Amino acid sequence: MKIEIFKPIESMNPIYLGAAENELYQRILQEHNSRTFAEVKEDGYRMQVHKKEGRIMAFTRSLNPIMLNLLPELKSSLSKLPDCILDSELIGDNKIGHMGFDVVKRRFRNRISEKGAEEYLKSGIVKELPIALRVFDTLYWEGKQILNMPLDERRKYTENIFQEKIKPSEKRDISNPDELKRLFESLVEEKYEGLVCKNPQSIYLPGKKTEDWIKLKRSECLDLAVLGVYMDKNKISQILCGTYNPKKTCFETLAKVNAKREGMNNDLEGLLRAHFVKECPSNVMLNPLIYKQKQGVPDYFILPEKTSVVEVAAMNFNRSKNWHSCGLDSEGKSYSLRIGWLKSIREDKSYLQVATPDFVKLLYEAEGGEQ
Repeated sequence: MKIEIFKPIESMNPIYLGAAENELYQRILQEHNSRTFAEVKEDGYRMQVHKKEGRIMAFTRSLNPIMLNLLPELKSSLSKLPDCILDSELIGDNKIGHMGFDVVKRRFRNRISEKGAEEYLKSGIVKELPIALRVFDTLYWEGKQILNMPLDERRKYTENIFQEKIKPSEKRDISNPDELKRLFESLVEEKYEGLVCKNPQSIYLPGKKTEDWIKLKRSECLDLAVLGVYMDKNKISQILCGTYNPKKTCFETLAKVNAKREGMNNDLEGLLRAHFVKECPSNVMLNPLIYKQKQGVPDYFILPEKTSVVEVAAMNFNRSKNWHSCGLDSEGKSYSLRIGWLKSIREDKSYLQVATPDFVKLLYEAEGGEQ
């Protein structure tokens, strides 16, 4: 395809094939012809950089412009680059995992007035929460379109980028599943998000997901109660899941997840439909903010005493002012899952055997979240 500088390109994205395990390490190397580039996945926001003749623009994954004037520490480093288009991750400088992601969330602004931008820059947030850029692909370099080159050729351009705040992503050239496993487990131990394994011969395919790029991510698994369902064409599409708080003898919402994975919505349909109720049960605690979310309130609630337990995997946990009620405090902060997915239906578990808010708190703090 023909690309143009300052016209954002749809991102090529990795696919996720499930939690890391021995069979998956082997499958990745089979898919990548016995050799993969295992790239450290840092937790941040995707950022596509375009530069030509002194002009610089950047775009989000959804192709919206990024306000670079609010990221002044990147300005000097970006100005030293040649004409280029880079695919990269905006990260917290010298922070990893959940802590780094929190830095980016607090720094990033999508819409802000001129006065608001001035106040932002005077607030001290730039010095308090510095950010950096990790480049993982180069699509255009000094007048040359290179996205159709194999990745191992494109990577040579990426590795030429060394500025104070802009560096190549860290990657290893791996040909052994045991080596891949050891690398992944060591990164998880250090609180990194995981790896993206890339076929060295892959070209860059805008807007595509293929097994040329595969995510390897840590995940935590929780048993949760189904507290509500969201319907599409009279069938369960998504489910509202929650924890049980034995101190308050009530259930608290934690996550809304897709129920259609591997047809599990059909199984849940048979288990839950007889127990649909329109009103929220008295022993289910809702955050008042749920009513302000366009897709927050479920179409039907489920009586907890009649519900099913599901196993939900999540990449990590957030604590913020959101619309869930798990661990809701006087400041309006509660826990939620980041990138959660339905793993299985636990017909062997009772509704009182699900995770508690205290257990979620332990997992959150183990990831480095603020206590």
